[in-house]
Amino acid sequence: MNTLALIKKTKGAKDSNGIARGWICYYDSEDNIVEVKSLYNPKEYNGHRQVYNDDEIINKLTQFKNR
Repeated sequence: MNTLALIKKTKGAKDSNGIARGWICYYDSEDNIVEVKSLYNPKEYNGHRQVYNDDEIINKLTQFKNR
């Protein structure tokens, strides 16, 4: 199963505390997505990458796939 299908299948998943997951993308030098990581407590993430929710990451990966 690919990443996009897995995210769609588990859309809306929350941890045991009821916190929805977030997603961050890693890109190569040509702006291709090379890795997608989930964050279970995205409010505590203090990195520089944008955090996406389930709907946003699905849209982002669908756009990337169709370009």
